[in-house]
Amino acid sequence: MVFPHARTFTLLDVGGRERVHGSSDRPSNQRYTLPTLSTPEQEQTTKPGILTKRTVPIFVAFFFWGAGGGAQNLGRPLFAYSLEPNIFLVTLILAFNAVAILVASPITGFMSDKWGRKPLMITGASLRAVTAFIEMFIDSYIEFFVLEFIGGIGIAMWMTSANILIADVTDQEVRGRVVALRGMSQRLGQVAGPLMGGMLLLFFDFRAIFLFNGVTKVATLAVALFFIGESKPKAVPKAQNAPEKKQGSISSKLAPFKTKPFLFLVLATFAVSMMGQGVFQTLLPLYAQELADLSPTSIGTLLGMGGIVAVVVAFPNGMLSDKYGRKFSLVPGLFLLAGAAFLLSISESYIGILAMVLLYGLAWGMSQSTSQVYAMDLAPKEGRGAFLGVWSLFQASGGFVAPLAVGAMAQWWSFGGAFILVAIWLGVSALLIALFAPETKTKEPDTTLSPK
Repeated sequence: MVFPHARTFTLLDVGGRERVHGSSDRPSNQRYTLPTLSTPEQEQTTKPGILTKRTVPIFVAFFFWGAGGGAQNLGRPLFAYSLEPNIFLVTLILAFNAVAILVASPITGFMSDKWGRKPLMITGASLRAVTAFIEMFIDSYIEFFVLEFIGGIGIAMWMTSANILIADVTDQEVRGRVVALRGMSQRLGQVAGPLMGGMLLLFFDFRAIFLFNGVTKVATLAVALFFIGESKPKAVPKAQNAPEKKQGSISSKLAPFKTKPFLFLVLATFAVSMMGQGVFQTLLPLYAQELADLSPTSIGTLLGMGGIVAVVVAFPNGMLSDKYGRKFSLVPGLFLLAGAAFLLSISESYIGILAMVLLYGLAWGMSQSTSQVYAMDLAPKEGRGAFLGVWSLFQASGGFVAPLAVGAMAQWWSFGGAFILVAIWLGVSALLIALFAPETKTKEPDTTLSPK
């Protein structure tokens, strides 16, 4: 029987010969295979899941890490200001915390390529836990400065090696969503952290926040020890390496850092760090306390509300970046961060600061994780740790320069002027990336059967 609406498709028989199926009068006994379709085992290999036994422990670890870090972000500037009531000295602590990250990140990247990701994660979490516990017993600015610098090394080791591990266990098809879930987990912790920190400050002093941070880092360490596996790719045997690679090894290692995409990655990373570490983590608590006369508990609640918005936005943003590309969410996120910085410059009331925090949460949820995915897309499989370590160096440089520059302007000029300059930088960065930066998300091949 002839099917009047049958469509003709090109298929291959088991011998590899092309046959036309759909136009014969009776079924054929010949067996066919569809070259454009893959078996379930193949799909599992080429399309790894989002929630797997390798990714879920990472999400849990980042929740604990974010909870302690969120509380520390609230307590750090306020405690430093209580020791030395000078805005520039307060920002100096965070700036040199970023210097520690700047120095340790590339070293961590190279070490992770040699020794693996997990040992560096464990060492970093341990170092940050120890410094947080010691901070409970100090009462001088210099001691706090030194401990935060050492703690910054632990932060660099954890964050850099964890990001490399995530890049190892994901591919471009799901990476945006996996990084979004990682960010959501950390952000949920950062929502709980300031809220818990504000509650602790109702009954105790700032040292209770440091104890809370230390306990959460111990929990992070436990997850890393018992539930997170090593992801370092197996080294390629030397015999399989081409001779020309040996001759140009130095040039080939530097090649990924000489590209146009890496230049724009640095620009985006620096801009995001400038707003996150320079404004939100450092100056916003002081600005809200000094100009809007808000209590530490109210400030912690504000920071938590911004985090809630970032959590809500993160996964939909990851879906969009996986479907339409990284620039689709990165560029609008940078423009919104610029708007948040400008809004803060004209806000001197609780309502105005609340509006800024909510807009910041939306923008941060779009731009921060997408810039990380952009970096993971660019990282080569061989030498991935070194690449992401060097990228983290530029990320930390933004965290170093921004607090110092913005803090100096706030101390000797005004808060508002500092925030406006940050807004201008973010706006210019967004425009340049929109016009000139290449897209790193490759288009998925069309695997549908097309009629002949």
